[in-house]
Amino acid sequence: MPEKIYRVDVCIVGAGPAGMILGILLAQQGIKVLVLESHYNFEREYRGEVLMPRFIQMMRQIGLLSHLERYPHLKLKHFQFYYKDKVWASLDFTSICPQAPFALWMSQTIMLYALYEKALMYPNFQLLFGVTVRDVIKEGGEIIGVSGTRRGDNVEVRCRVTVGSDGRFSAVRKAAEFKMEYEDYDFDVVWFTVKRDEHFENTVRALFTPRRIYLVLPKYPDLVQCGIIVGRGEFLQMRKQEIAAMRAELLEAHPMLHDFARQLMDFNPFSVLQARVSYVAHWAKEGCLLIGDAAHTCSPAGAIGVAVATATAIIAADVLIKGFKRNDLSLTTLNKVQMLRGPEVQHIQAMQAWFTRAAFLKYPHLRTLALLSLFVLSRTGIMQNFLRRIAVMDQPLPIDPSISLGPHHPT
Repeated sequence: MPEKIYRVDVCIVGAGPAGMILGILLAQQGIKVLVLESHYNFEREYRGEVLMPRFIQMMRQIGLLSHLERYPHLKLKHFQFYYKDKVWASLDFTSICPQAPFALWMSQTIMLYALYEKALMYPNFQLLFGVTVRDVIKEGGEIIGVSGTRRGDNVEVRCRVTVGSDGRFSAVRKAAEFKMEYEDYDFDVVWFTVKRDEHFENTVRALFTPRRIYLVLPKYPDLVQCGIIVGRGEFLQMRKQEIAAMRAELLEAHPMLHDFARQLMDFNPFSVLQARVSYVAHWAKEGCLLIGDAAHTCSPAGAIGVAVATATAIIAADVLIKGFKRNDLSLTTLNKVQMLRGPEVQHIQAMQAWFTRAAFLKYPHLRTLALLSLFVLSRTGIMQNFLRRIAVMDQPLPIDPSISLGPHHPT
């Protein structure tokens, strides 16, 4: 028997941005929410900390932007393409999205604490850290909760709806036996952090060299986060070489990496993110719904993974709130989330795949041609149009305005 049984309306597994925002929107409507997080706090290393204008747009739509802006962040005004140390193309966020004329850099640790602080304003919200979900609980063919462990004790959560928001390696997805429709994996991003030069401008940069493509992102308050695009599994081969080979490659890439490269003694400063693109065939079962990376993952192209996951969470909130009001949380209701979000998610994934092919990430020997193509595209407006389609929402999310948090705190 479990030592502790929780009974709530909705159990959300995973306290990332999607799970936290879903929990806040449900709780402020009077729905009793319990969020389970496997880690013991938010203090860890994250990726995807640049948030494109589409994220700004949706946070404004649900009334969370002003709250988030109270916390440390950077506003990034440009997206620049470099060849070595020279700017080949520069795109201005003001021109592609006047309503949200910047990208936002915010540490995900800071953002999650900000969302947690907002969530604690609602008595219907509870977050438990340190819970490892082991299985889903089924009754009569319906999922009615999850079981797991917390600090060595067995726990159960019984609920009307279980939401898997626990990332690309979702325990809920595995336990409930959801099936993938497709999964693609062509390259990795090798991340590391360097000290920011005082003259470094707050821009998002894609740095092309004859050998590699680098992503260069400001990191609050005085760092730069860099990502190296490498082939699938290539970093394992790079590690088999002496560290001197990596040091030489970084010294050749760009002057801003020189100090970091000269001090490099081993591979410990590097971490690898697999650039997996995936799509679950059906996001819902009776009593259970997948959102965010548990349901669909995006390529790093365009830096919109968090925004796409969060959009699904907001749509899910709208669907669930209406379902609770009608007392209809059937599979038909839960399926509406995928009906509303699936087409855009797949469209974004297709555009990212096009960009990956256009940049010849799979074909390094065509890198020179890719650079020339990029230069031409930037001069014709095609690149700006592509960035707009990736980074900006053309229309607000199709949700009831009443679910917005608005300017008032709950009483």
